[in-house]
Amino acid sequence: MTYSLLLRLGAFAALLGGVLRLISSFIPWVEGSGPLESFYFVIDVTLLFGLFAIYLARAEQFGVVGLVGFVIAAIGQAAIIGPDHAPFDLDVYYLGTQVIVTGLFLVAIDMLRVHAYPAWVAGLWIAVPLASLGIGAIDPSPYGWAYFIGGLLFSLGFITAGAALLNNWAPARK
Repeated sequence: MTYSLLLRLGAFAALLGGVLRLISSFIPWVEGSGPLESFYFVIDVTLLFGLFAIYLARAEQFGVVGLVGFVIAAIGQAAIIGPDHAPFDLDVYYLGTQVIVTGLFLVAIDMLRVHAYPAWVAGLWIAVPLASLGIGAIDPSPYGWAYFIGGLLFSLGFITAGAALLNNWAPARK
């Protein structure tokens, strides 16, 4: 197993996870549905492996902000893998998504700074919390329009990052 092959597999995982997450946006949630939980498990695992590949492929370029963002996003992604539960009346999935979005926002800021990926990848992840906050002011429900639009942007960020990595996109050298 080579490093290059692992990155390509991770890039494919990011692309697949992003596409599946995008599709899931249009599937109504059914509490306790085994097939749906399995589908989300696949999405969450592919996004986690994709996140690792996206970061590790350009780790030498990222700074402290990118590293901190990556760690935060990875923790959030890991927290939501598995059946949804609400220990101590905390919505772990909702909190986990907020942690992921925060981490990806930081990664995206550093991505722009170091030109690690095409600017639209970073732009999509930066837009997630901005759109969520803006739309959330109009529709404050936890899984309303802000969550839907943010989820689409989030998914497109993974799709474009995975595609860029699969296409061997290389940033401009300084």
